Amino acid sequence: MKRAPIPLAACAVDPDGTILRWSRACEQFTGYPAAEVRGKAVQDLLLFDSPRGATVSIATRADTAALAELVCADGRKLPVRVTVSPESLDQEGGQNFSLVMLPVEPLPPRPALIRELPIGDIIEDLPCVFYVIDETGHLMLWNRLLQDALQRTPEELHCTEVKYFYDEEIRGEVAQFFIDALAHGESTHEADLVGKYGRRATYMFHCCRTYLAGKPCIFGTGLDISARKQVEHGLRVRERALYSSVNAIVITVCDNGNHLIEYVNPAFEQITGYMLEEIKGRDPRFMRVEGCDVHEHERIRSALKRKESVRSVLRNARKNGEIFWNDLRIDPVATVDGDVTHFVAVISDVTEARHYERRLHHLAHHDPLTGLANRTLLLDRLRFAVDFSVRHGVTGALAFLDLDNFKHINDNFGHDAGDAVLREIAERLRTTMREDDLVARIGGDEFVLLIHEQPTQRHVGDLLERVRRSVSAPVLVGGREIIPGTSIGVSLFPQDGDNVDRVMRAADAAMYHAKSLGKNNIQFYSAELGQAMHQHLLLQASLSRAIRNDEMVLGYQPKVDLRTGKVIGAEALVRWNRPEHGEQQPDSFIPMAEETGLIVPLGEWVIQEACRTLKSLAAAGICDLVISVNLSARQLRQRDFAKRLAATLGRYGVAPEHLELEVTESQLMDNPADAMDALKQLKELGVRLSIDDFGTGYSSLSHLRKFPVDYIKIDRSFLSDLYADDHAVIPRAIIALGHNLRLQVVAEGVETEEQLSFLRDHGCDQMQGFYFSPAIPCERLKDMVRRDTRLSA
Repeated sequence: MKRAPIPLAACAVDPDGTILRWSRACEQFTGYPAAEVRGKAVQDLLLFDSPRGATVSIATRADTAALAELVCADGRKLPVRVTVSPESLDQEGGQNFSLVMLPVEPLPPRPALIRELPIGDIIEDLPCVFYVIDETGHLMLWNRLLQDALQRTPEELHCTEVKYFYDEEIRGEVAQFFIDALAHGESTHEADLVGKYGRRATYMFHCCRTYLAGKPCIFGTGLDISARKQVEHGLRVRERALYSSVNAIVITVCDNGNHLIEYVNPAFEQITGYMLEEIKGRDPRFMRVEGCDVHEHERIRSALKRKESVRSVLRNARKNGEIFWNDLRIDPVATVDGDVTHFVAVISDVTEARHYERRLHHLAHHDPLTGLANRTLLLDRLRFAVDFSVRHGVTGALAFLDLDNFKHINDNFGHDAGDAVLREIAERLRTTMREDDLVARIGGDEFVLLIHEQPTQRHVGDLLERVRRSVSAPVLVGGREIIPGTSIGVSLFPQDGDNVDRVMRAADAAMYHAKSLGKNNIQFYSAELGQAMHQHLLLQASLSRAIRNDEMVLGYQPKVDLRTGKVIGAEALVRWNRPEHGEQQPDSFIPMAEETGLIVPLGEWVIQEACRTLKSLAAAGICDLVISVNLSARQLRQRDFAKRLAATLGRYGVAPEHLELEVTESQLMDNPADAMDALKQLKELGVRLSIDDFGTGYSSLSHLRKFPVDYIKIDRSFLSDLYADDHAVIPRAIIALGHNLRLQVVAEGVETEEQLSFLRDHGCDQMQGFYFSPAIPCERLKDMVRRDTRLSA
C-alpha cells in the first residue's frame, strides 16, 4: 500500500552545493519554486552557523546534523535542523548529498503552514521513538526519546549505522527487516535497543518506506514494550509452572451455572488417565464416585454456587475405574470488575498418603508381631462395650490370658521359637473367637479377649474352656513340639465393674489367682477374690511404707563348724514388725516384695544392716565372724550392683571377706551367662558366695563347676526322714559333690540330733537350724560369740 510522504523539507545537491532537486515541502517552506532555485548554490539559501570568515563545504558536513537558517522568498530566515547524508556509499567520482530540513521553532502564523507543517512538535511529543533512516542505514531524523534510549549525542547518532544500536547476534535479522520495508513498503519487528551505557529496552518497531528528495528512505516508530514483555514472561513462567506441576490442575469456565473444563495440565492427564481433548467442555463431576463422599460433594456445590474457595478430601475415579483419594482445592478467578468467570482446581493424589495413614493407624492400634489389637484399641473397644452393657443391661466378659512358662520357652528354644509360638497362639485365638469379639495382645505373653453379649457365665466358661484347650495344644516349631499352657482370669461387666479400670483390674486379679492355683486353669472374678486383691494392695502399700519407716528388723541365725562346734558365722534373716499385726515371717511378704520390685530397696536395707552389724561386732573385738545375706534375682541383675556394694562396704569399713551373699540355684540357672558375669564381679570384689537351696533347681554340673562360689547349702527338705526310702541318698550325694568341687557344704534347717549325727558322719562342714539356735538379735549374737557358746559333741 502506497503511503503519503511526510511533509519534511528536503533537497539534493552536488559536492559543490549546487541544488539538483527541490522538494514541494521546500517550496512551501521558502516560497521559492523548484525551477527558480535549481542550479543555484544551496549556501545562498541555507546559512549554517559557522565561525566568522570560515567556509565549510557540503561534503565536510556529510553524516552530521547542524543548525542553520533557511532564507525564504519573503526575506524571513527560518531556523532549521539540517541533516546532510551522502546519497550512496560510492566514494569514487562525484558524490551527491541529501539535505533534510526540520523546523526547530514554531513556524510563523501563516494558515497554510500551521495546518500542514506542525511536524517538529508532533514528532517530539510522540509517546514513542521516531526515526528516519536513509538507504545507507544511517539516521536522517529522530526524536528526543530515541536519543535518550540510545544514550548518544546527535553527532554520534548521525554517524553510527543503525544496526549497531542492537545486540550483535540480531543485527543481521534487524537489517533484513529494514530491507523488507524498502522492498515491500513496510515491516514490523521486536528487538532490544541497547544504549551506549548499557540501558536496554524492548521495542515494537513499525516502519514504512517513503521518499525524501526523490530518494527512498525508511521512517517509523518504536513503542517501548518492556513492561509488556515482563508481563508476558511472567505469564509464560506461570504457564510453565502449570504445565510442569506434579499436582493436577483443572481450569473451568462458568457457563450458565455449569463449570466446563477449559484446560487441564499433563499431571491431570497422568493422574486420571483422561486427555484434554476428550474431556474439554465437560463438567468435572463425571469423575466422582457415586454414593461416596456425598457430604463433600454438597460442600463443593454450595461453595461454587457462592463463588467461594473450597477445600475437600474425597474420592474420584480414574479413567480405568480405579478409585483414588483426591486432596482438592478450588478457587474462583474474577475480572477487575469482580465477576467470577473461571475456577481453578488443584488436585493432589493422596492415595498413598491415605494408605500410609491407615497403615500407621493400624500399627498404632495393633501388635506388630501378631497383628492382634494392642492395648490402645482394646481400651477404646472395652470402653464402648462397658458403656453399652450398662445402658442396655447385657453381659459382656473380659478375659486375661497369660501363657504359662513362656520364659522357659524363650530360654530353652530361643526367642524366634517364642515369637512363632505367640503367632500361633494369636491365630488360634482368632479362629476360636467370634468375628464381633476382640482379641488383643498387651504384653510379651499376655492376651486379652473382649467378649460381647453373653447370656450367662456358663456360656462364657464354655467358650473359654475351648480357648484353653486350643491354646494348650502342642505347637510345632522347627521340627520340635512345644507345649504351651495358659492361665485365664475373667471378669464380667457390668457385674464386676461399670468402667474400664474396674473391669481390667478384676480380670487381672482373676488371672493371678488362676496362676496361684497351679496354672493352666480358668478363674472368674468374685467378691472374695476382690477382697483378697484389696488386701494384696494394702499389703503392698504397707510393705513400701515399712521399708521407709524402719519397721524391718534383722535376726541372725548362727552357723556352726561341725568339726569344732564353734560359731563361725550367721545368716541375716529379715522380719517385719508390722503395727497391729506383730512380727511377720519372710514367707508372708518376701513373695510380694519380689513381685512388686520392692525386694530391691529391701535387699539394700538388709545389706546395710548386715554391714552395720559387722562393724559393731568388730568394735566389740569380734573380727572373724562371717554374715551371709540372701540376694534376690532382681538385685543380681542390676548392672551396678557390685559397684554399689563396694561403696557400702567402704562406708561401713567392712572387709569384703566378712560378707557372704547367698543366691538360689534357680536364680543362677535363669540366665547362666549373665549370672556368671555378675558372680565374677562380686568375686573380684572379695565377698564370699554360696548357692542356697542346692538340689531344688535344674543346674547342670558343667555350670556348677564354672560358678565362682565358695559354699553350697543343702535345702532343709532333703533332711526330713533321712532313714526312710533312701531319703539320705541326695544329701550324701550333695556333700560328696561339694567336696569334690572343693566347696564347703552347709546344711540348713537342722532340727534334730538324728540329722546332726548324719551330717557329722558324712563330713558336712557347717550347719544352722533350730537344733542349735533360731535367729537371734545382734546383741545376743555378740554375747554368744564372746562366751564361745559351742555345739555339743
